[in-house]
Amino acid sequence: MKVNFLNFTDPKDHKFFLLTGGEFILKQDAIERILGHLENNGFNEKVSISQNELDSLEEIVSRNIGGSLFQENLILHIKHSSGKFPEKIKSLLENNNIFTSSNIALIVESSIEKTPASGAWIKNFDTHGLIINCSKLKVMEEKMWLKRQLSFLPKDLLPIFGGSIFQNNEANLLGQKNEVELLKILFLSEDESNETNTDHIIFGSGISAFELEDLLINRNFKKALMTINFMRDHDRQNSAPIIWIIAKVINACLESLKVSNKKSALINSGVWSSKVNLYLNLIKQAKLNEFLFLNDEILKVDLINKGLIKADTWEQIERVILRLQDATALQS
Repeated sequence: MKVNFLNFTDPKDHKFFLLTGGEFILKQDAIERILGHLENNGFNEKVSISQNELDSLEEIVSRNIGGSLFQENLILHIKHSSGKFPEKIKSLLENNNIFTSSNIALIVESSIEKTPASGAWIKNFDTHGLIINCSKLKVMEEKMWLKRQLSFLPKDLLPIFGGSIFQNNEANLLGQKNEVELLKILFLSEDESNETNTDHIIFGSGISAFELEDLLINRNFKKALMTINFMRDHDRQNSAPIIWIIAKVINACLESLKVSNKKSALINSGVWSSKVNLYLNLIKQAKLNEFLFLNDEILKVDLINKGLIKADTWEQIERVILRLQDATALQS
């Protein structure tokens, strides 16, 4: 059976997979999903065979096919990286024995863009396996893929982050994926995200993404502004992640101010449990209308950063931080 990558949501009962096309990120995503599915179904051992190791393919298959009482279920991952589809792989797939084996699962990762219309090997795969097309996405398909990657975000922040990521990385799924990973670290809970992965997210000032968030929620606005001013002078191209972090703080505060159960709202907005009390203290005397205004302002900054409104991005970022300082000031 043939499917486009965007229609590949669940490996279901399949254990034979052919991945075609040259979009590495799509193949990587598909393989991660496939391996998780196979491991959940008792396939615990994996052997990878590159294109220049195909001479050993027949021996590995014959040694493992059929299985025995003491053999592990095997995932055979064959990688074809360039040129015509190798005859040695065709020969393997023309033999029905591989498809009737109970203890072998097969992933064939190929650089071919299209599968042939005829041939015993492709007919066998079409009958017994799943053929996943991982070719370059069209513009609308790419936007759909990115939207799925950002499904963890609050809906009202999706236009900010999705728009910026796509504008900065159109036709570059690897660049989009990297920026999505940054957002996951910022928005997902401690259980869903690993804090040790944040060490490499360092801005030009030497401050990390988490440290900038901490400066804001601890009301250390002076140091936050110093960081912004340093970046304006030395790391101007990094404005988008800064806007994202400020937007995350504003959005979490706004959602909390809308409801009586503020703690629950903060957690649902992606605030880590270790930071909930800091957020609660930040909005202790804050008013909803102030954060509604701030939310509009950070949306406007994002449009400025995209060139849709004429103004200086960094000046507007500084302006929002000063307004956030006023909105969260404690009255004596």
